[in-house]
Amino acid sequence: MNDYLIFTDSSADLPHHIFEEYDLRIIPMEYVVDGKTFTCHTESPDHDKHCDELFAAQKKGAEVHTSQITPFAYVEAWEQLLKEGNDILYLCMSSGLTSTFDNVQTAVQQLKEDYPDRKLIAVDTLSATQGQGIMCTAALMNRAAGMSIEENAAWVEENRKYMCHRFMVGDLNYLHKGGRVSGAVAVVGTMLNIKPMLIINDEGRLDVVAKVRGQKPAVKRLITDYQKEMGVPDLPKLIYIGHTSLYEEVEVLKKQIEEIAEPGTIVECVNLGPIIGAHIGPSFFSVCGWGFHRRIEG
Repeated sequence: MNDYLIFTDSSADLPHHIFEEYDLRIIPMEYVVDGKTFTCHTESPDHDKHCDELFAAQKKGAEVHTSQITPFAYVEAWEQLLKEGNDILYLCMSSGLTSTFDNVQTAVQQLKEDYPDRKLIAVDTLSATQGQGIMCTAALMNRAAGMSIEENAAWVEENRKYMCHRFMVGDLNYLHKGGRVSGAVAVVGTMLNIKPMLIINDEGRLDVVAKVRGQKPAVKRLITDYQKEMGVPDLPKLIYIGHTSLYEEVEVLKKQIEEIAEPGTIVECVNLGPIIGAHIGPSFFSVCGWGFHRRIEG
């Protein structure tokens, strides 16, 4: 019996049609813009509209914060489903970026004690945004192909090491607010039009691996870095390109990625959601897909 529910959280960014084709459930996360709290529903048809509003507000100087999912929120979301006889596989945002995975483990322990006959598995994806979205898409495909909940969880844990995230950040000030670079580096970098290149490393943490001057060279670096890594056998041929409401610009990047991608690769553009967008800011591009090494430097 392979009938189980798959959940993720609002930090996973996916094309909207995935929600129409598969039964993917979302644990919503909250974000705050200038003191007003919003709930991020990635699965909503209005998701892009909310993303557009967030990035427009950031450009005007809005203060944006996010909050973690509490153990209580997990229990509240899952208890009735477990009571009704459902098993649950949850793919969580990287433990290297948030303490949310600690919170879900607390909830899982409690729920397993209350519902010992049910299967409830939480997996740390060591990923976020489009990379996390690709892993969710793959897990949904695995379930549709008949993979059991235990097999699917093990598959994600085995293959998460191949999920490559390549990011270009347009404004160093957002990284400064998150403690990634110093104030002095942010000021000088902004004056010199420096674009930081980031990855999510093997521990699921965000690393700045290079600083490229100018947006066009930075975007080119995204392409060449991915080209070095692509082609992992037996993994879904999916590439999700992330952006911050830069719809025309990202179509150019998509065509460039399609030119170098392996035959049969599905390349899709996805707006960056508020949960990650709050910490990255506008003028952002990413290329996420399976690759041999998560880390590239130099």
